[in-house]
Amino acid sequence: MRNFLRTIAVLAYVVMTVAAAPGQISAAAWLDEPKPASWNKPSFPIPTAPWIQGNEDARCKDLARPPQSEEDNRVRDRGWDLVGAYQGGWRILMIRGTAGYDGMCRPRQYQDFVFVHGVFAGTLSPKAMDSRADGALDRVLLESDSRLSAEYRRYAPADPLCCPSRITRVTFEIGKDTPFVRPLSATTTAAAQSDNESATVDEADGIGGTRWQLVKFESGNGTTLIPDDESKYTVNFENDGHVAVRLNCNRGSGTWKSTEKNELEFGPLALTRAMCLNMTLHDRIAEDWTALRSYTIKDDHLFLSPAADGGTYEFAPAAAEKP
Repeated sequence: MRNFLRTIAVLAYVVMTVAAAPGQISAAAWLDEPKPASWNKPSFPIPTAPWIQGNEDARCKDLARPPQSEEDNRVRDRGWDLVGAYQGGWRILMIRGTAGYDGMCRPRQYQDFVFVHGVFAGTLSPKAMDSRADGALDRVLLESDSRLSAEYRRYAPADPLCCPSRITRVTFEIGKDTPFVRPLSATTTAAAQSDNESATVDEADGIGGTRWQLVKFESGNGTTLIPDDESKYTVNFENDGHVAVRLNCNRGSGTWKSTEKNELEFGPLALTRAMCLNMTLHDRIAEDWTALRSYTIKDDHLFLSPAADGGTYEFAPAAAEKP
């Protein structure tokens, strides 16, 4: 069934590509409109995941989140892999699905789906997106039962892939009686002006662009926790203020910033919710995450500590994940 749906999606994509060829409008052009036109219509079906040639990397697909709700299953049934943690509140769910992956297992041709009271209300982009491409959806914030906001990366031709020069914020209205989601306004600013693009200091002497794996945790009362496999507990500090985390069998993402040397601040961690073996260390890090306030690099090891005397996490350098 999934292969049949993907075949239909490929044919639809070819038809749309031929029809759009004369203008060749950018997939991110809708973000340049102060009030984007809505592409979502009430009672529209969940779109089918596009087919991507050569997208059979089992290592990447193993990172997909297992379905945990009826809405998850409905997205999966349309050919999408579930990636990242879902967000929810006020009987609203936002679920990210991807059709494929790049060489670093980042989503390719991904989309965010919104459900209201169990009914599919729409997507947060008129077309599926690629990571590190102009118009890539980054963070989504559910503000109330009638509104959400989303941030999209905007790349100029000369921008490095790590660091888009602009960010577009889109505010969406959510309908409840007849479930729908539609854009109300779009505002584009320089990335340095974005609240969530966290400038770092002394990157060459600090942690920006580094990746670490956990050696041990020592609590304030002398208790020591050691991971059974250091590679299961990793932290990747990206130079653009994002952080990618692995905690045992779960993956997460968030933000970090350091406005003073040896001082650190993490944003909330969006973490998958699979049940792993040996959850003690996993749960401890997840609980301490936003309380971590300082870092030290000594003898090529990174030490992270909470604001209070809650102990110290010691990390060793980790190699980049294999593509």
